[in-house]
Amino acid sequence: MRGGKARNSELMTIEKYWRKNMKRKILSVLLTVAMTVSVLAGCGNGNAGEQTDGNTSETTGDTQNSGTDASADSAEAVELETITVWSDQYHEKEIREKQIAEFNAGEGKELGIQIDYQVYGDGYTDTLRIAAQAGEAPDLYKADGKWLPEFVESEYAIPIEELPGSEELISQYSDLLANQAQIFNGKTYTLPYNMTTYGMVINTDLFEACGLTEDDYPTTWEEVREVAKIITEKSEGKAYGLGLSSTLWTVSSFYTFGAGQNVGHYGYDWDNKKFDYSAFNPLIETIDQIVADGSAFPGFEALDADGIRAQFAAGNIGIIGAASFDCAVYTSNFPATCNWKVIPCPKFSEDQKEYKRFGLATNLLCVGTKALEHPEKVLKVLEFFYDDKNMAEMYENGLYIPVRSEAVALAAKEPEMNGWAEFAEYDEIFSMPPVPDSYVSVEGTTYREAIVNMWTNPELDNVESVMADVDKRYNDALANVDPAIVDLYVIPEGVSPEKGK
Repeated sequence: MRGGKARNSELMTIEKYWRKNMKRKILSVLLTVAMTVSVLAGCGNGNAGEQTDGNTSETTGDTQNSGTDASADSAEAVELETITVWSDQYHEKEIREKQIAEFNAGEGKELGIQIDYQVYGDGYTDTLRIAAQAGEAPDLYKADGKWLPEFVESEYAIPIEELPGSEELISQYSDLLANQAQIFNGKTYTLPYNMTTYGMVINTDLFEACGLTEDDYPTTWEEVREVAKIITEKSEGKAYGLGLSSTLWTVSSFYTFGAGQNVGHYGYDWDNKKFDYSAFNPLIETIDQIVADGSAFPGFEALDADGIRAQFAAGNIGIIGAASFDCAVYTSNFPATCNWKVIPCPKFSEDQKEYKRFGLATNLLCVGTKALEHPEKVLKVLEFFYDDKNMAEMYENGLYIPVRSEAVALAAKEPEMNGWAEFAEYDEIFSMPPVPDSYVSVEGTTYREAIVNMWTNPELDNVESVMADVDKRYNDALANVDPAIVDLYVIPEGVSPEKGK
């Protein structure tokens, strides 16, 4: 298990204490009391930009009803088994609890199933890890790409294939499954659920005030520079053309992920099995020039993602990078005082090779070892969570863009949220496979640090040499990784980022 011997030792000590001093049936209660729900605003955790509140976790419905259904209306008592499900997705809790209550009262009762659903906030991963080491992990739990390989290696998760009859469910996602994301050692451990897409958001009020029309909406990064200069000059210090942040994750979430459609990858060339961050040089250079022009919002070096979002929402910025979760940000978190619109990620040049729009798929649930006690019923619950009708309801409320267009088709209405339709457009979305960056130990700055350093330090203007050095250091580190592991990071067969393929 990755994480080091010290971590393993610490956790084993915890496990011994746990087994010696705690009773099995009070484990979940103790963990629930210990955890509080954190605020998750605009972050890349697979669901970045989705909000939590500060409440402690709760369970759905009557989670103690795991014996006999004593309904007077029943001709015959029904034996109910409790299937436990853990998540850290507080933003979906209200809708999910409603869906679960309906299931428990209807189909679940018929099948002899009662879902016990619990949501944790801060420390969710550690809570889950401790429970897994003590043999008390739930039947199903929210999967996270950052630690799922560890759980697979430690056998805290089991393949979905071990649930009899799961072939049909898996087949619905066959063209979306990727090694080291959902598939490990040839087996399927989770399934993708929702998609994050990328674009730019423009302040249409500011465009109009500066004499810019729809014809002036930028389609290339050079046009972004030109428009940013016009907005900055005509606003006379009251507003600026481009909004940037020094927060490292925004470099990937708002720029390199979105720019993947310009180069066919987002930093790792799957075909040639090498890192190629230099492919983003045109983007880096142009933003460098925008900063030098004085067209970027001043003081961005000290602003995090929410700080620059707040400035855009206040009407002080003309153009800003964005992701699909920002629809909720500018509707609820930082309600925009200006009219705004979503436009596609700019091209590097008008004549560049065309690729599909890049989207990042987020997984939902994986299967714990406890599921083997009642695999058929766990499968029914897994199918319920992935049900297109339930996902359609999430879509209707602007919570998720489903990875399956079938779920969108079932939606009774479009989300009443500005920009959602543009971000959720399914045409030619390329679901990004993972890259082997978690296996490399790079000396010196990360690629994101190198990019931010150039934007915040005008004297570092040799983009080509800086990024060549980044590529060298990443590929030197990659050379130390087992080739068999590197070989796992490929684009799934039959899938291509190129348009028309």
